[in-house]
Amino acid sequence: YEELNAIAATRWKNIKHWGDNPKPCDPDLVLTMGKFWPEEKRTAFRKQYPNLSVRDLWGFRTVVWRADGEQAYRQNRRGCICQSAWQLHSVNGCPFRCAYCWFGGLNRILVNMEEFVEHLDEVCDRDPAQLLYKWDNQTDVSCFEPEYGASKLLIEYFAQKPGKYLEIYTGKSDNVDNLLELDHRGKTIIQWSVGARTQSTAFEPETSPWDQRIEAARKCQEAGYIVRFRFSPIIPVRNWQEENAELIRLIFSSTKPDVISLCPFGWMDVEATRKVLDFSLLDPQYVAAMEAAAPFLKARGFTGGGGQPIPHDARAHMLKFLIDEIRKYSQTVPISLCLETVEMWALFQRELGMPMDPDKKASYYCTCGPMCAPGNPYSKGVTPGESYFPPKKD
Repeated sequence: YEELNAIAATRWKNIKHWGDNPKPCDPDLVLTMGKFWPEEKRTAFRKQYPNLSVRDLWGFRTVVWRADGEQAYRQNRRGCICQSAWQLHSVNGCPFRCAYCWFGGLNRILVNMEEFVEHLDEVCDRDPAQLLYKWDNQTDVSCFEPEYGASKLLIEYFAQKPGKYLEIYTGKSDNVDNLLELDHRGKTIIQWSVGARTQSTAFEPETSPWDQRIEAARKCQEAGYIVRFRFSPIIPVRNWQEENAELIRLIFSSTKPDVISLCPFGWMDVEATRKVLDFSLLDPQYVAAMEAAAPFLKARGFTGGGGQPIPHDARAHMLKFLIDEIRKYSQTVPISLCLETVEMWALFQRELGMPMDPDKKASYYCTCGPMCAPGNPYSKGVTPGESYFPPKKD
């Protein structure tokens, strides 16, 4: 660890977003062990090797409490809505080159996955009520399979774990053939992050294109897995409406998702966005909206999630279009908003058929919430209410 600590101080100190890197190259690969030590031993290790904090080269963050649904998080994010849960991590960093992503430069992989699985009983006991355990949103874990072998281990564990479900954050890959013959017993859910034609090819290099992701989902559903889609991030390219309509049509002609989440592009202000995205590919109306709203969003102080760089009304227009397109094919499939604001939920909760109280922990049905698994009442479908938007004129 001495040598790794020295390297980390310089080589991985300032990792850029892929789109802001003028000379992108394959990320460095670090194989290490997940460490299930008492806190006293962890503290001493951190003190001895302080530079290994980057990408958790320490190997401590195998299980993380996602506090995104707590009131403190919501207040700090100026109303950003999410749900808290325990989630699983074994890889930090991604080999794909999505322009907006900060997980490039370094991939840290835990290799003692048999030991990792041995600790899952303790993880599940932390919150007996939690049904769904997401693994692993710090990467696209399917990139490393089947050589990694972790998917098989986790799927087999959850297959025999009563009342608990695994969710594999497949992300933007179509590398799923290694999953198709596994005995998952209906206890594994697979989630894809999807983007339409231009987004998936222009802004998400080296990922599987939009249609290949849907074909992978079709194969997994045919093999008995529950499949979900998260439109994330939704980037308003030129012709975004036509291309997303095309994507939604393909989803419903190929699969039957049990939930779809919608997450407009966020996480950075307009200046940072210009560094990573080619604005000539974006819808000029959205570019104008982002530029005009920038000082106001900065004054409000959004720190992430919904609110930057696309202002509320522009995001609402985007979300309404996608919801209407989805409803052309299914009136009952749950549609959730991901990392959106209280104001956006107030606008859409009636139409989505999932009431939400901003003063309480959220319980809507989404792609990765802790209770979003078979048995949840919303898993059978929702009853959409009346929209606050006026009906479209023919």
